[in-house]
Amino acid sequence: MLAYIRPVAGETEFFVLEPDEFPATEEQERKWVQDHLEHPGHIILLAVASGTIIGNVSFESGPHRRIAHRGTLGIAVAKNWRGQGVGTALLKTFLEWAADNPLIDKVNLEVFATNETAIRLYRKLGFVEGCLNPKEIKLGPGRYVDTLPMYRFV
Repeated sequence: MLAYIRPVAGETEFFVLEPDEFPATEEQERKWVQDHLEHPGHIILLAVASGTIIGNVSFESGPHRRIAHRGTLGIAVAKNWRGQGVGTALLKTFLEWAADNPLIDKVNLEVFATNETAIRLYRKLGFVEGCLNPKEIKLGPGRYVDTLPMYRFV
């Protein structure tokens, strides 16, 4: 996972984390994966081609009873595989899992407002836009990006 995600984070401006902000060790990454395997409201899905990870979705439901019915989605696709249906396939598979999961009622995500391709995909799959969050991401001195919260009930 780390060998996949660090380069992917460096391939796009639409990632909140920078490549060096991911877990520093394989052990930390194993713990994150294990936490997702053990929690009924968490999941990690991978898209794999020729034995190589080319995309992923992760989801974590709320940590408390009153917010356990909803969670936050993250998705990434390797640059060479974008525009080929990988993201759509990952999201459709995830949404089927979420709809079948008795714990999950609502899926939330936050997208850079400048990421028009992702916003189109989310809309196509039934996500609804919330209110714009101005200057939510700081790219550097004086450089900000707004984020757009989106959600979908399953």
